[in-house]
Amino acid sequence: MAGPSYDLLIRGGRVVDGTGAAPRQADVAVSEGRIAAVGQIEGAARREIDASGLAVAPGFIDVHCHDDIALLNTPILDFKTAQGVTTLVCGNCGLGATPANEQFEQFYARGTEGVLGPVREFTWRSHQEFYDTVRAAGPAANAAFLAAHGTIRIVAMGLERGPPDDTQLAAMKDHVREAMDAGALGLSTGLIYLPGAFSQTEELIELARVVAEYGGLYVSHIRNEGAGLLDAVGEAIRIGEEAGVPVQISHHKASGRANFGLTAQSLPLIDEARARGVEVTMDVYPYTAASTALVAIARGGRLAAEMDPHDVLVASVKHQHEYEGKRLDEIAAMMDLPVEDATRRLLREEENAVVAVMFVMDEGDVQRVLQHPHCMIGSDGLPSPTGKPHPRLYGTFPRVLGRYVRDEGLLSLEEGVRRMTSLPAQTFGLAERGEVREGYWADLVVFDPDAIADTGTYEDPRQYPLGISHVLVNGQLVVEDAKPKHVPAGQVLARA
Repeated sequence: MAGPSYDLLIRGGRVVDGTGAAPRQADVAVSEGRIAAVGQIEGAARREIDASGLAVAPGFIDVHCHDDIALLNTPILDFKTAQGVTTLVCGNCGLGATPANEQFEQFYARGTEGVLGPVREFTWRSHQEFYDTVRAAGPAANAAFLAAHGTIRIVAMGLERGPPDDTQLAAMKDHVREAMDAGALGLSTGLIYLPGAFSQTEELIELARVVAEYGGLYVSHIRNEGAGLLDAVGEAIRIGEEAGVPVQISHHKASGRANFGLTAQSLPLIDEARARGVEVTMDVYPYTAASTALVAIARGGRLAAEMDPHDVLVASVKHQHEYEGKRLDEIAAMMDLPVEDATRRLLREEENAVVAVMFVMDEGDVQRVLQHPHCMIGSDGLPSPTGKPHPRLYGTFPRVLGRYVRDEGLLSLEEGVRRMTSLPAQTFGLAERGEVREGYWADLVVFDPDAIADTGTYEDPRQYPLGISHVLVNGQLVVEDAKPKHVPAGQVLARA
């Protein structure tokens, strides 16, 4: 007697296939890690999931992650899989864990550790070696990587200001080429951070030209998200146009009260560039608070002029955990010091490993960017092992589908899912992902559109969302009955 036809059958769900097509009633069969059939399926399976009344969608692709080291330290990746994320794009903001040398290891220990997490030992030097290290760690989700400009610059020339000389530029190009050969999706920059802030546009164009040879893309945390937003968007577009690469603008926003509404001018710049043939896309997270390393927004202890100390919440520190969850002005009062002096002392005592949450954005800008047809979703979550990380780490994707799709009606369900699945798969070159389609990899999410919601708050952010019952990565269940489990199902994905 013949055995079961499939490894797993998801029966009776409403398939939201990722293309933007209207949902349809269908079963989904999985075999050997791939989607074997979609439709009214008669065959048997070793395991069945009843999805009656639920949606079945492609696994969500988080296009803006900082989980490079979490892949090694926390391979269960429960904070991502529980919200339906099956693929992580890491190496964003010009900040990555590779390439590595002694100079970079020292830089990492002086602050980067607070963002990406502690590295037990740098056992890698090249991109290929790091990707192999991730494979060996057996993460529960897929990972793809961008070559990180800031890391490459430190390895090639340390924290030197100004442009690289010919030898240094050649070394940087070699690192970008090695990354692309290893399967990197493109090049990322973080132009408000050191050393990215020292780079000039011409340097970035030269490196992006290497990426163009491989069909990759240029992804940028642009040089200014406040009063200089329009010029910064213009620079990113220029780099893409002159280098001949698509451009992805990271976590597009207008930061600071004086700049609220500025996305009404930045989005037309993007549309104009697209009209003349430059492929420009963007991502957004669905919150009005940002988060980054405190040292990046308070150099020398001094906040930017438009930033109120009460709008800056300390999310995580390395040593003095009593400061976590406190605002900067509250910490200054605890230290009995002026805010600038207190900030400087905090950074010194915590070895720069302080992550902050900043309440600097306007809901109108968030919604405007989210509604743009070429906008994807990226959590930008910082996977701190301690403290109170921004709730986006746990809740980004359910928040979009719950608040902005179901409750606000800004997007239809099928369009919201498309922004999380096929659009990023096509933009970043992730083959056979992002759609519920026969032959594609079985990255799948089963969820209740009527119940899906984020639950984390700034006071208590480490909360799994509601409404997501099952998540599959390459055909293996990594979330079952709403409970994440560590199954080494993930792959390191290369550029198509």
